[in-house]
Amino acid sequence: MSPFSEFMINYDEEYSREYLWRIMRSVVTGEFGSFSRKERSNLISFYEALDGLLSDIYKHSNAAEESQKNEGGPAG
Repeated sequence: MSPFSEFMINYDEEYSREYLWRIMRSVVTGEFGSFSRKERSNLISFYEALDGLLSDIYKHSNAAEESQKNEGGPAG
């Protein structure tokens, strides 16, 4: 299963926005240690899934650009 499909199955938009905010807020305020073990684990799992998704996006983007160059398509 692709990282995109896996991410979309596991995290809906509202959940994703909430978790992004919680990660950001905990970094700024230093409250990460006050989260329960399960909450910390969930945040870390979300971050790892998001990292995999971003990596997959860039991999496909770079492959598409390379394909266009090889086919003589428009430069991006």
